[in-house]
Amino acid sequence: MSCRTTTFWTRILRNQLRFTSSKPPSSSAGAAKEPFFRYPFPPHSVPTPRFFSTASYNRTPSAERVIQELLLDVERDKQREKEDRKKKGLDTADIDAEENEDSMGVGPLIEKLEKKKLKEEKFSFEPTDSDSEDDDERWTPDAINKKWEVFDKKFKRHEELLKNFTDAETLDDAYKWMNRIDKFEQKHFRLRPEYRVIGELMNRLKVSEGKEKFLLQQKVNRAMRMVQWREAYDPNDPENYGLIQHQQVGPSVDLLEHAGFEKEKGMIQGGDDDDDIEFDDMKEKDDILLEKLNAIDRKLEEKLAELDHTFGKKGKLLEEEIRDLAEERNSLTEKKRRPQYRKGFDVKLINVNRTCKVTKGGQVVKYTALLACGNYHGVVGFAKAKGPAIPIALQKAYEKCFQNLHYVERHEEHTISHAVQTNYKKTKVYLWPAPTQTGMKAGRTVQTILHLAGFRNVKSKVVGSRNPHNTVKALFKALNAIETPKDVEEKFGRTVVESYLL
Repeated sequence: MSCRTTTFWTRILRNQLRFTSSKPPSSSAGAAKEPFFRYPFPPHSVPTPRFFSTASYNRTPSAERVIQELLLDVERDKQREKEDRKKKGLDTADIDAEENEDSMGVGPLIEKLEKKKLKEEKFSFEPTDSDSEDDDERWTPDAINKKWEVFDKKFKRHEELLKNFTDAETLDDAYKWMNRIDKFEQKHFRLRPEYRVIGELMNRLKVSEGKEKFLLQQKVNRAMRMVQWREAYDPNDPENYGLIQHQQVGPSVDLLEHAGFEKEKGMIQGGDDDDDIEFDDMKEKDDILLEKLNAIDRKLEEKLAELDHTFGKKGKLLEEEIRDLAEERNSLTEKKRRPQYRKGFDVKLINVNRTCKVTKGGQVVKYTALLACGNYHGVVGFAKAKGPAIPIALQKAYEKCFQNLHYVERHEEHTISHAVQTNYKKTKVYLWPAPTQTGMKAGRTVQTILHLAGFRNVKSKVVGSRNPHNTVKALFKALNAIETPKDVEEKFGRTVVESYLL
């Protein structure tokens, strides 16, 4: 393979990797099985610009390996040719120059297409989420001051344009300044899509009458509620996050008074007496905990030093002691964890189970906690966690709850759109929509989760095993299987409307 051919293939492969790295996967199932391209080209064919188009590609791991192998072969051939030239005493400057040469003249086209793609997608780099707000560069004092200065400049410029518009003497001048104001607002003060939709609905509401006016009022109210919920649960807003104040998860009022958890009521109310602890007492507890951790660390260092020159049965005993000390230290550090949670969510206990394993050293007791969380507006989740004590298990489940959230579509914000039936192992769950003023007719577990999701009128029946874990999983399977009118439209290709509008 000549140097010019090697450089050509290197450029082709690099440009192909450069474009396909940001493309979404293709929807067709057969696209993944097709080869990336035929290699090499026939002698009479010329590469077409399809490698530099904006079409999407789907590359499987096998295609990735083929590309990497081809690139390695090309690099090896180039290095081999360089070494041969050096042995013969020839110059290799032309090989290095050809590597950077744009022989096909597609470099400017590639840059132009990349800029166009980034402009269309409005690409903007955002830093990753952090455990603390201080590490987020978007909310530092300098960034906030800079944003305020930019906004102040735009605001003053907008005032100048408005003043020129009001001072215009002729209609042509007024029309010119009006167009400038429209362009300026479209570029710098562009409204979000939801606000534009609300504005159009309000304009239609002014001239509507009768039944159409009533329907538009309902749509405007629903749109306003959606905007409020979106702002209240926006993940980019640092005010929607906080820290759990207590190590033990406190029960909610509804959980204790209305959910009927008689067994767990006394169990989870044990931490209520410590709610009003003063700062000095908390500081003393922290000092005691640090002393315990330091003592365990010293013991671990001594045991590890002894383990280096201890063998046989004594070595095994030392390993068991080190393992016990490490577990004790982990249990102490678990108490000092400060997990994050989402504001606006309520957490309720579903079940707590105690297990006991009999070993040679004695009984090993563990607790399994099952929690459910929701914001009463369609977002609900659940989590299960284990721990040597109930507070630790509850805390782990509390943290995992917010990592397993599901969005459930509500019909008219109070019930489900259609009946659904699902099963998980030996448990079957039936759900039926109910009219308003019906209320919740379901078991304790199902009623708690549906209430957290924001449903108010649903009928339910559980057949078979009533195991809380299986019931929760079957219920979430049923909620995720509910089809919305939009899903039906996409499925059958027909428009879905309310029956009273026909």
